[in-house]
Amino acid sequence: MAKNEKNKKKRTERKYPLSYLIPCIAILSIIPAIVYLYAYDTGLGKFNWYQGPVQTLDFFLHSKMVWLLITLVLILFMMLYMIFSAEIQPIWTKNLIPLAVYCGLTLLSACFSINTGYSFSGIYEQFEPVWILMGYGFILYYSFYNLHTEAAVKRLMPWFVAGVAVMCIIGLSQVFSHDIYRTDFIKNFILPAKYHNNKLSFKFEPGRTYLSLYNPNYVGFYVALVVPVLVALLFHTKKILYRIGYGVLILSMLLILFASQSRAGIVSLILSFIIMLLCMRKVFFKNWIITTAVISVVLIAFIGINVMNHGILLNRMQNMFSAQKEQHALQSIVTGDDVSITYNNHTIHFKAEVDANNAITGFLLTDDNGNAVPCQIDTANQLNKITDSRFPFQFSAVKGSEENSFSGFQIIIDGKTWYFSNTMKKGDSKYYVKGLGNAFFQLKTQKKGIAFLEEHYHFANMRGYIWARTLPLLKKYFFLGSGPDTFIIAFPNDDLVGLYNSGHDGEIITRPHCMYLQIAAQTGVPSLLAFLIFWGWYMIGSIKLYWKQQYDGILPKIGVAILASVIGYLILGLTNDSCIAVSPIFFALGGMGLGINYHLTKEGKKAGSAI
Repeated sequence: MAKNEKNKKKRTERKYPLSYLIPCIAILSIIPAIVYLYAYDTGLGKFNWYQGPVQTLDFFLHSKMVWLLITLVLILFMMLYMIFSAEIQPIWTKNLIPLAVYCGLTLLSACFSINTGYSFSGIYEQFEPVWILMGYGFILYYSFYNLHTEAAVKRLMPWFVAGVAVMCIIGLSQVFSHDIYRTDFIKNFILPAKYHNNKLSFKFEPGRTYLSLYNPNYVGFYVALVVPVLVALLFHTKKILYRIGYGVLILSMLLILFASQSRAGIVSLILSFIIMLLCMRKVFFKNWIITTAVISVVLIAFIGINVMNHGILLNRMQNMFSAQKEQHALQSIVTGDDVSITYNNHTIHFKAEVDANNAITGFLLTDDNGNAVPCQIDTANQLNKITDSRFPFQFSAVKGSEENSFSGFQIIIDGKTWYFSNTMKKGDSKYYVKGLGNAFFQLKTQKKGIAFLEEHYHFANMRGYIWARTLPLLKKYFFLGSGPDTFIIAFPNDDLVGLYNSGHDGEIITRPHCMYLQIAAQTGVPSLLAFLIFWGWYMIGSIKLYWKQQYDGILPKIGVAILASVIGYLILGLTNDSCIAVSPIFFALGGMGLGINYHLTKEGKKAGSAI
């Protein structure tokens, strides 16, 4: 009898309309896997600090931006249909208020941006314009609106798992050095027809995973988001084949994570699992065999990848945040009326003497006290060598030629050659430094950040310097930031000495490598506070809700898994940026988590009132 009733219930159970879930399926399972070549002009050639290519290529970001924008338009139409035609009432909770504030401040930031063009269209190596940043809020609300019932979550999960399976195929091909993107078959799908005969080159070594996510660091984001959900499904299902399938996906994701060498991803996944374990302690202890198996799989996967890569994982984990105090002999170069170089706390001033044809006839060298600094000709290489031990430099005039029109002088400091001139700009006799190409700009004393970071440029894998130069931007752009997708413009790219000392010489810093600094610098400190308040409320409410849950049914298991995913993502945000390759997944899962919390709280109140 009971069996017949159960079968009858299955037949009469109404499935959630799949059409309502199409945007969520696209965001969670389809868009992350999209890769397609986009050739474009960066538009950054107008900035004298830009030393990269004017014409460049993108495979991983622009195509995702285009399809995400299309999905956002679909979300808008679906919302209008569901509210006005299907008459499904919108739902609201006060927890959404900080998110609405964040979206509003983001729009204002774009309107008052230092470059509204890039804030509304996207920029080189970013493609997160204001429409995308605000779109994250719409994605979260749409997921919250749709994915708060068991029927909706159950209907979505097969599509979610299918998307993870596709990413596993891509990732495993990279783990075992047979990258699917390096095959001629896939190349024809990711390249326009006119490029089919071109050969692709990859900057990541064989065996290192990057999936379809632009950078190995974002593999950590993806794995931290999806693995807790797979674990929840593993503990929920009773079917052996499903358990085996989820187990294979989890193992594959772990192999992919470890092969990406994302240390922050490994740490964040461990911490998020601890949260999940504490909340679901009764479930894990009850299913101790599965729990033991999962932990064993994690250890085996870690050891296996570490052995395959000659111990690189353990070495990288040990060196993750170890950094010795740094002392840089070359402290500053300032150009203006002269070239002023501070080296080991001693300053020397260079001036070139020129004739009527702007040819250099001699040099005037003085220290900070106005005393002449002696030098002599090094006949071996025809360079002037300073004989004062405080300044172990060599220098000489540089005469222009047909191939190189530069006319000025060079100074060699610790093996690096710096070029200066005060004759290359008409009507301007101030000294300029020559960058790559024909760029000339003046060097100024840079604003310093936190003392620890100034002494540890290589901290957190060379992030110390970037953070040290980003923090002063928060004071300058406190209220509304510099504008979405303008970090590369706001960053002091003319700090050539800092870039040199930190190991970023010749690089363009496109992002701060910290999601929180990224938000604060681009859309303002108030928008960061709104962002933190929203997710803080979510985490506190979730921990209270799931700490005493009985975990009957799929909703509480998926809900606590999403809590773990959110925590893992936010931890990763300390050392990585928001990226269009993974951020939509975060907001979609976050919306589903908030919706599940809303449903469980509502049902709990009903049960309490019935009692």
